[in-house]
Amino acid sequence: MIKVRILGFDYAFATAITGVIDLLSTAGTAWNFFQGKRLAPKFDVQLATRDGAPIRCLNNITVNAHLGFQQIGEVDLLLVPSIGGEIEKALANNPDLIELVRDYYERGTQIISNCTGAFFLAEAGILDGRKATTHWAHADRFRQRYPKVQLVPEQLITTDGRVFCSGGGSAWFDIGLYLIELYIDHETSVESAKAMVLDTGRHSQLTYFTAHQNKYHTDETVRAVQEWVDQHYSDDFSLAWLANQYAMSPRTLIRRFKAATGESPLTYLQSVRIEVAKKFLEASAQTIAEITQKVGYEDVSSFSKMFKRKVGLSPREYRGRFSKSALTPPAVSE
Repeated sequence: MIKVRILGFDYAFATAITGVIDLLSTAGTAWNFFQGKRLAPKFDVQLATRDGAPIRCLNNITVNAHLGFQQIGEVDLLLVPSIGGEIEKALANNPDLIELVRDYYERGTQIISNCTGAFFLAEAGILDGRKATTHWAHADRFRQRYPKVQLVPEQLITTDGRVFCSGGGSAWFDIGLYLIELYIDHETSVESAKAMVLDTGRHSQLTYFTAHQNKYHTDETVRAVQEWVDQHYSDDFSLAWLANQYAMSPRTLIRRFKAATGESPLTYLQSVRIEVAKKFLEASAQTIAEITQKVGYEDVSSFSKMFKRKVGLSPREYRGRFSKSALTPPAVSE
């Protein structure tokens, strides 16, 4: 059996622990049970904590451990779940966990993080020069704190050598299914997804991105430009005009904007417009052509192509998945 140990800590996200335990523990058993076949468990999954003590997860959920950090021994996979509370506080309160991650990586163990658990891996230094992902809302903070990491927050799962990362909070099931496929086989992964009634084939966090949070920088002028764009996204203005409003040349504005945010002013404007379009698609009955004009574009086809490239869904597909009518359950007839 594949030995998996999950490193638990206070204010972890409970489902990123219990969900992985359930999913991996039932690989080869749940589906077989439903089909009347012999049970064939594939993973030995246990939760390890400091001294084997219970942990208090987010929302005051207490989870008991199977063993302590010092009892882990030799394992195949070491998994770090999401941080549910304050990231800086969690890192400061768990130096032994960080050291454990570093030690097991040096032993040759496969290290895996879910969501903000990637901060622990980066703090241990094992992500330097590697590709990684984390929750989209923490991407700018992550980049600022760990500039040596090749962060790709649009990806749901990253694999780089012996280090795997998964994105947002519920991505524990994506990485879980991936591990089942990698270590067992595709058939067992599909069967596990069916048994747990989980969607398969998700590859991106793009759909879930909200307005850019890349304002964790110290350039006050660039932040002022961002705030102006946030308010005037639908206006017809040129880069030269915008730069002149802040006493800069277009070249200087582009250079400072990229240095502060990692992207160009045009890319930022496009992102803001797409975020506003998302809100219209979610909450209004306006046509896609009307929304296109409201966010500052004229050509519906060009806007739709850009939207799909940035979001991963067409405007029509996005509305079908995230509009209020799509999210509201149908009324039950009496």
